[in-house]
Amino acid sequence: MKKLLMLAGFNFIIIVGLFAQTQKSNWLVGGSALFNSQEVEGFNTTTFLVNPGAGYFIMDDLAIGANIQFSSIKEEGYDAFTTLAFGPFVRYYFVNLGPKTKLFGNGSFGFGNVKYGDSESFTTWELSAGPAIFLNKHVALEIALGYSSQKFQDTDATNAFGFRVGFQIHLGGGKSQ
Repeated sequence: MKKLLMLAGFNFIIIVGLFAQTQKSNWLVGGSALFNSQEVEGFNTTTFLVNPGAGYFIMDDLAIGANIQFSSIKEEGYDAFTTLAFGPFVRYYFVNLGPKTKLFGNGSFGFGNVKYGDSESFTTWELSAGPAIFLNKHVALEIALGYSSQKFQDTDATNAFGFRVGFQIHLGGGKSQ
């Protein structure tokens, strides 16, 4: 059976300059979704992934938090299977690209179960980076390119590069500029 291609990471978005959304004590809530249909070696595989999460800025530009990853994968000729994972993330905003855009790096790790007949555990991790673009004072669009790895019991790890798009909501609480 082919390994699924998914990113586990959960990417968070910020605003810079006047909005100052990456300051200490601010919160962020959001996520991303992915739909993918591909043919590999003559077999069609359809993947649907939802990745919600929440984080807290422990210092300016540095957020930590947790995310949940749910996916459903259907490979031609096989029953669909689902995965559910939970884990921490860390995100750092490091380069201003404009008045409402900032480059970020994100790392995440997760533990979970895959349900395909019997349940099986797996681990997943991701490193990603990309721009965060604020559409208004509280809502940001995220775009990230990442590298991820998944390791199921008794199998080799599956590694992949991927592209993800999502939204974040930034909630105040920190100091204002």
